[in-house]
Amino acid sequence: MALSWLTALKVVPWDKVLEHAPGVLDKARGYIDKHRTGSAELPSELTQLAQVQQQMAQALADLAEQNAALIAAVTRLQSQLRWLAAGLALALSACGVLSVWLLK
Repeated sequence: MALSWLTALKVVPWDKVLEHAPGVLDKARGYIDKHRTGSAELPSELTQLAQVQQQMAQALADLAEQNAALIAAVTRLQSQLRWLAAGLALALSACGVLSVWLLK
């Protein structure tokens, strides 16, 4: 089960997601602003529906912001992981060289 999730996460083009996240955020904010200004007299049910729609648009904007922050964090963690892997490889190489040198 975990393997399928890892495979699915590797397939996602994170660079494209990161590239389009600000646009999604801007569109969500524009959608919220557009629907806030249009307040004509509506029946109570339609008013409630409009409020729910505004809440959902706000939730979408919040999710887009969180998604952008998560993608930035994942990118930063990937970079740190690469540096740590390189450091580990160097440390293991140094241990190997020292062990060969001490065994002579």
